[in-house]
Amino acid sequence: MWAPIIANFIHIAFLIVGIFGVHQYRSPYVITYSVWCLIWFGINLTIMALYLEIDRLTHQDDWLSLKTGHQSWWAKNGIGCKTVTATTDGTSAPTTDGCLLHFTYVESVQAGAECILAFVGFWLGCWVSRSFTEEDDHFDFIGGFDYNSAHQPPTKSSRMQMQPISS
Repeated sequence: MWAPIIANFIHIAFLIVGIFGVHQYRSPYVITYSVWCLIWFGINLTIMALYLEIDRLTHQDDWLSLKTGHQSWWAKNGIGCKTVTATTDGTSAPTTDGCLLHFTYVESVQAGAECILAFVGFWLGCWVSRSFTEEDDHFDFIGGFDYNSAHQPPTKSSRMQMQPISS
C-alpha cells in the first residue's frame, strides 16, 4: 500500500499550502490547493473503482502497493475478522474469516469519504479565493489615495463652515 501512503503525504503538503494561503490571504496558494482537491478526488475515485472492481480495474493487480506484494491493512485486521490458518497443498496460508464488512468495502467507503472531503475542500477553496479577489484593496484615509485625490483636493461635504473663535 505504498502508493496511497505517498499520495497521503503529498495531500498533507498541499493541505499545508492551502492553510498557509488562507492565513496569508494569498489567492494563488488557495487555488493550488483547490486544483489539488480535484486531483485528489480523481485519485480516490480510482481507488474506489479498484476495490469495487468496476470495469477491468481490480485491486489484485498490485498497483496500489507499487508491485511489492503488500496488502491492505484492512484485509488482515478487518472489523470483526478472525485469522484462520488454512492448509492447502501442504502450505499454510493465513486467511481471515467472519468479517462483518469485507475489506474492499471498508477501503471503498474510506475513499468515498475522501471524495466528499475533496469536493468540500475544492468548493471552499474556490469560495475563499473568490472572496480574496473581491475585497476592496485600496487604502483610503482623510485626504487619502482615492482616484481623484492626485488631480483635485477632496471636497468637503459638510454645510457647516469653520469660523475662527474671537475672544
